[in-house]
Amino acid sequence: MAYNIIAENENYTIVSDYQAIYRTKDKYQTEAQLEKEFIKTLTEQGYDYLAIHKEQDLVDNLRVQLQKLNDYTFTDSEWKRFFNDVIANQNEGIEAKTTKIQEDHIQVLKRDTGETKNIYLIDKKNIHNNYLQVINQYEEEQGNHDTRYPIRCVHTRQWSAACTYRVEETRCSTQRSVQPD
Repeated sequence: MAYNIIAENENYTIVSDYQAIYRTKDKYQTEAQLEKEFIKTLTEQGYDYLAIHKEQDLVDNLRVQLQKLNDYTFTDSEWKRFFNDVIANQNEGIEAKTTKIQEDHIQVLKRDTGETKNIYLIDKKNIHNNYLQVINQYEEEQGNHDTRYPIRCVHTRQWSAACTYRVEETRCSTQRSVQPD
C-alpha cells in the first residue's frame, strides 16, 4: 500500500494519495485458501487470531471478554442467565440481536444477590476499549444438519459479530474465482 500520512492521533489517521494494491488472480482458489488469505489480511489490520473450533469455546471467550470490559466476574448462574436471556435469547431473531448491539448495547444483569448491574456489550464512548478477534470457520455438528459457519470478525467485548465475511453457502471443496473490486 502506498500512502502519505497527513495527520494522526489516537482516534484517527488522515492519509493522502492512497493507492490500493490490486492483485489479480488468474486461477481459482479453494475456500480454504480464500479463508487463509482473508484471516491474514485481518491480522495485518490488528485483529488477533483465535484458534476456536467449537461453539462452547466461543461462548467461553465471550464471557472472558465481557468480564474484562465490565470489570466484573459473573458467577456461573449469572452468566448462564445473562447468556440465555440476553445474548442467545431463543425468542429473538438476528434483526433483534443486531438492534440490541447497535442501539441497546447496555444490558441489565440481575445479580445473584438480587441487585442489578449494567453490562456493556460494547464500549461506544471509548472504542479503543473494544478488542478485535478473528476465527476460522467452524463446523457445528449438532442439530439436524452439519453447519459450517462463515469466518467471523468479532469484537470480543461484544457478543455479536462485528462483521461477517460470507462465502457462498457451499462446502470447502467448491472452487471460486477471486476478482478485485
